[in-house]
Order: sequence, then C-alpha cells, then structure tokens
Amino acid sequence: MVKATEKMPPTPQLKLAMAASGTLFSGFTVVHMLGNLQVYQGREAFDGYARFLRTVGSPVLPEKTLLWAFRVTMLAATATHVTCAAALTVRAQQAASRPRGQKRLRPRGRRRRPWDVAKRSMRSTGVVLGLFTAHHIADLTVGARPAAAEHVQGAAYDNLVRSLRRPAVAALYLAAMTALAAHTAQGLTQVGNDTGLSTDRAVREKLELAGRLAGTGVALANASIPLAVQLRIVR
Repeated sequence: MVKATEKMPPTPQLKLAMAASGTLFSGFTVVHMLGNLQVYQGREAFDGYARFLRTVGSPVLPEKTLLWAFRVTMLAATATHVTCAAALTVRAQQAASRPRGQKRLRPRGRRRRPWDVAKRSMRSTGVVLGLFTAHHIADLTVGARPAAAEHVQGAAYDNLVRSLRRPAVAALYLAAMTALAAHTAQGLTQVGNDTGLSTDRAVREKLELAGRLAGTGVALANASIPLAVQLRIVR
C-alpha cells in the first residue's frame, strides 16, 4: 500500500479530488432526502417519484438511461473518494510515525465537544456510511436477501415500509444518519480547507456552520422516516 501511494498524485491534488467528490455526495444527500420525504405524501406520490427516476429522459432516451448514467457517476466518485482517502491516510501515518516505544501524548482534562469527536472520526464514519450504502442498495434497489425483507419490483413505498418495520434495520438506519451528520459537517469544513476558501476566519466559520446545519438537517429528516414507520405513522 505504501509503494502504491508513492505513485499517486501529490497530496494537494488528492485532497482536491476528495473535496470535489465529497461535495457531489453532499449535494446528492440533500436531493435524496427531498425525494425520501415524499413518503409522507403516501404510496401514490412515493411510487410516482420512483417511477420518475426510472423514466426521466424518455422517450428521447431509453428508460433508465439517465438513472444509470448517474449511478456510474456516483460509483466513479465513490472509487475516487475511497482511493484518495486511503492514500492520504497512509501518508499521514508515515508523516506521524514515531520511534518504537514512544507513546503519543494526549492532552488531559479537556472536554471534547461533539464536533471535535466528529473531526477525529472521519475514517470510522466513512466506513459506516460505506457499509450502510451497500446494505441500502442491496435492500431497496436490488432487493437481495437477506438485506431485503420482501421486494416487489415497482412497489417502492411498500418495499421501504416493509424494510424499516424491522427494528434492526431501523436501528441501522438511525446509526448511519448519526454518522452522516458527523461526516458531512466535518467534510464540508474540510472542503474549505483543501480548496483554500478557509484562509479567511469569517469564511471558515460560515463553512463550519453550513456543514453542521446541512449534516444535522439531512440526518434528522432522513432519521424521521424509520421512526415514523416504527410508530406506524407511515404504514
């Protein structure tokens, strides 16, 4: 892995690639959240939204053409994000390497704020989001067991409700939204650092606030859905 990272682009370029792909992901989570919230409008509205995603661009283009183009784009962005993150992690570990037997000193008596924890948890929250995304696709897109409860093609509303009625899946969803809030908040702040936008203190503070509001807002909106299903508000 160390030798592989030596052949990769310089660190600033890797950070810019992560910033670009991360910004794309952030935009997607907002749009995806708005689509998910249509579940509160009922089965017809939610199934209509799912149908729109499959047919957008037709009849000019074959059905699902734009949907698959978007999926390929997101897959490429994911590969870029993960590869750059792995390379930057290895380089950071090399730069911070200490002589054998030397312990890392940690400040004591300082209370960590939630956003400080989020800053130190980017790798772990990223892994959680990656695993959740894989499960989410297997469950609601592919309908593969055991991830999916009972999958009926074209019945997006019923598939979602059946899935989130399972307490374990609802709990997984809530845990993933907690990770999403932390990752998005710190990620948008990091975008400012990597692109040079945060050199001004006022801009940096605005980016930090925007990241926290966006991450928390999207996470809370999405988290309301499994809770609504468990409480039988959505059924």
